[in-house]
Amino acid sequence: MHFLKLILLSLTLFVLASCGPQLEIQGDMEQSRIIMDEDRNLLTFYVRLENTSNLSSPNLFAKFELLNEELVEAFGQETLVFVNESQVPEAFKIGANSGFFIGESFEVEQTFAEEELTEAVEVVIFDEAGDDITRFTITNVELETN
Repeated sequence: MHFLKLILLSLTLFVLASCGPQLEIQGDMEQSRIIMDEDRNLLTFYVRLENTSNLSSPNLFAKFELLNEELVEAFGQETLVFVNESQVPEAFKIGANSGFFIGESFEVEQTFAEEELTEAVEVVIFDEAGDDITRFTITNVELETN
């Protein structure tokens, strides 16, 4: 009987602990975009993230998975990690009920059409353990020319 009470108490504590506030990070699909600057041969990933929870995030990291063969060929790899000047993955945190912006520009030797860039990049936000927190595809594309 004592054993049964112990199991019941353990299950109750587990349920109560798992019902606490949860971190909620998501991509802002309306604000995130890919920008192709044809005059300067720059391809920019502009990403806005939202933390809709009451918890601040732990250290987070970002990477861009290229879903288009032309982009993979141009960059010579399928994944681009968001890094600092020393080429070390850049950690960031998002405060409770706030947003965060990532902007990363790359020089490219060719220009890409809007159709090639639409849904061509998936943003992956992950934690220090490498676990995905959120992922989404950038659907907005802007072409800039002077």
